[in-house]
Amino acid sequence: MALKINRTTRRVIKGIGIALLIILVAIMLKILVWENNYYKTKTGEERAMADVPITQIVSALNPSETEPTTEDIAKYQVEKNTPRYLDIERLNIHSRVIKTEVDTNGILATPDNIYDVNWHSGSSAPGEGGYIIISGIHSGKTKTGTFANLDSMEKGDEISIENGDGAKFKYEVKEINVISDQKDSDENLIKMQTKLDDKETLSLITVKTRQNSREFESLVMLRATIKK
Repeated sequence: MALKINRTTRRVIKGIGIALLIILVAIMLKILVWENNYYKTKTGEERAMADVPITQIVSALNPSETEPTTEDIAKYQVEKNTPRYLDIERLNIHSRVIKTEVDTNGILATPDNIYDVNWHSGSSAPGEGGYIIISGIHSGKTKTGTFANLDSMEKGDEISIENGDGAKFKYEVKEINVISDQKDSDENLIKMQTKLDDKETLSLITVKTRQNSREFESLVMLRATIKK
């Protein structure tokens, strides 16, 4: 009699274990499906702005001066909703856009290559309706950088950005500022992190340093609004 009860008990326990396992697997599958659908609904939505505001732009100490080949540029790939290329016809610029972010001290670095530009990933991406921040290098040790002549741009000039999915966005230059007093740069950096005329705004920025040194000479900042 006892043997029969023990066998019955084992069968019951085994049955309960199998049932619990089935329930656990079902719950996990449900969570995975929900998570997948959640992120699909978020695709293309405007991303939250960075918690850390930009307080300083710092030039790379020893940026590479090796020019990327046409093939290097053509093969460059990024996420579909993020900037891939920056084009400025007036300055003969066709540059790769490298994703970067502000560190915990609010410092935004310029690229590690004088021919590239950096996109601050805490700002908007083209087409999101916010403000877009791109930094570039004025000059390296022996060669000028992509943004060497940024201050020669004029109001009305056009700037183009191509995203990873091939979508293109055009912007019209509205402001060009050259700030020679480093103390005044803070206020202008704050302005750079806002929209102009309540339109999607592209801000390009570079730090000009004194020849043969890394000492601050001026902050060059350009702002352009999206063209419809």
